[in-house]
Amino acid sequence: MTRTLRERQKQVLREEIMGAAQELVAEKGYSAMSMDELAARVGISKPTLYAHFANKDELVVEAATREMKHMIALIETQAPVQSPMERLCFVMRQILRRQVQMHTLGIGPWPEVFRLLCSNAEALACIQRIGQDIVALVHEGMARGEIDASLDPEAVVRAFYGLASALHKWHLSAAGLSSPERAAESLVEIFVRGVGTFNVQCET
Repeated sequence: MTRTLRERQKQVLREEIMGAAQELVAEKGYSAMSMDELAARVGISKPTLYAHFANKDELVVEAATREMKHMIALIETQAPVQSPMERLCFVMRQILRRQVQMHTLGIGPWPEVFRLLCSNAEALACIQRIGQDIVALVHEGMARGEIDASLDPEAVVRAFYGLASALHKWHLSAAGLSSPERAAESLVEIFVRGVGTFNVQCET
């Protein structure tokens, strides 16, 4: 069904609001982000903002769910053209690049956001589906000889998540990163060298 111009404009504004909310959460943290500040950043009134989202929780959950759905699509649509290890590298790069783009270095993840997502059925389903996809890719990679089959699959999955979130935690051991992009690519390479077999390569 074709959407009207008004409906398309409304969706564009919703996307802009969610993008600005993600930027503010990345810059200040979830608790410190205010709807007043968000409305000012987007250039709209508070009533207009509340006409799109009832409250901050609803906004953040919808924005995060949108990102997770995009990630699921990236994982699952690459199946015909990429091997399991290539898809794992692809997903890790997307996660790390998102951290760089959103300026989240040294800020760390926010437990309150994770709790919000886990309390929302749609968001929780996305979290679980991504987890299932990663586990399936690890097992498939082992079956195809791309991942060292002598390793414990659960440990490989945990290594994946640990490296994929490492930029959040970098401030614990270093003052900063001169090249976040290079650090992100190095983390992918560490994963490949650590769990992959000798003949596995992941192109950038």
